[in-house]
Amino acid sequence: MAAVDDSAHPRLINLVLAQGISASGDTLLITAASIAVFESTDSATAVSLLLGLAALPTVILGPLAGTFADWFSRRRMMIIADVASAAACGLALIASLLTRVEVAAFLSVAIVAALSSFYRPAAQALLPTLAGPRQLERANSGIRLATSLANIVGPATAGLLVGHLGFEALLILDAATFAVSALLVVGIRGIPPMPAVIRRSALRDSLDGLRYARQSPHLRTIIAAIGVTLFVGTIVNAGTLALVSRVFDLPESRYGLLLAIEGTGAMALAVVFLYLGPRIRLLPTGAAALIGVGASTILLGASPNIAWAAAAITVQGMSVVALQVAFASYLQQQSADAFRGRVMALTSMVASLASLAGFAVAGVLVDSLGVRESFSFAGMAICVAAVPVVAMAWRAARERTLAT
Repeated sequence: MAAVDDSAHPRLINLVLAQGISASGDTLLITAASIAVFESTDSATAVSLLLGLAALPTVILGPLAGTFADWFSRRRMMIIADVASAAACGLALIASLLTRVEVAAFLSVAIVAALSSFYRPAAQALLPTLAGPRQLERANSGIRLATSLANIVGPATAGLLVGHLGFEALLILDAATFAVSALLVVGIRGIPPMPAVIRRSALRDSLDGLRYARQSPHLRTIIAAIGVTLFVGTIVNAGTLALVSRVFDLPESRYGLLLAIEGTGAMALAVVFLYLGPRIRLLPTGAAALIGVGASTILLGASPNIAWAAAAITVQGMSVVALQVAFASYLQQQSADAFRGRVMALTSMVASLASLAGFAVAGVLVDSLGVRESFSFAGMAICVAAVPVVAMAWRAARERTLAT
């Protein structure tokens, strides 16, 4: 990896801010579109279709997006994706004036989600080039902090403004966030050239990326653990509202309180990780985070009241951030630069596919098995998925001990 000069820090700040602002644009759009579709159709099914549409492009376009991130300038891909996302908001604004608002909502979400599937692997593959080996954990922590803030600011802004200003005004605001993100990426200069690669067809190079990840036991184990965690983790997403309403017999508004508490825990640990930086041991941290997610899921389902649930979901938010920072940094470190875009795109594709499959069965499982029982099942499944990662971390620690 190329050495990182003193100018890397302003470039890293630009990249972290750009990803945070772009992510806020994504969450702002999906929240505003969901509200607009529900108000127009009074259909929860329509909202579910919209949310599924937001996840689908990563599954379909992930391999191609990763290949492009290894073929072309990653900085340029991010700029094009942001500019095109701003243009898509403008196109949706015109559509909302000419047709029904739900048409504009589905159009904007589909296009922006497709562009995001190209933006993310390019940004994730560019990060190690700017951060260097000693700042990678700190940079990923900064991105988790920025995206956690985006996940709060985007939906909150949409919820406050869409009822007063309308979906069209939110489209204009959303276009502005993508424009600002693009300008920040334009300011990233002096990026070392990418390694030369022999380009064949996009399909063949995509399959090469899949083979590269499959042949590495380390990459394969981490990506599989992410997939299992997100698949059964949808039970928590689907069941927490039922836990508040059915088990605790409390108003549904307390569900929003639990989500805010989870986000606070996530941001708190992201700040701690920013301070720790290179002192974070990636594999032990990732293994402990998986166990933390599983254990907190079991505790959440077994909570006797809202106070215990708040404590459990705080631990879960912190564990999820630890998992994201550790696993993202580890995958970036272990992947050769020529394949990094495809590895990160494959990870996103597995995560999205697991989430889609999980949401298809999570609601049915919660309703048929019960809230507490479903949470126990999900937590134990995540703990089982942690076993290979724990074994890998133990072997790595033993090898370091023998080497010294």
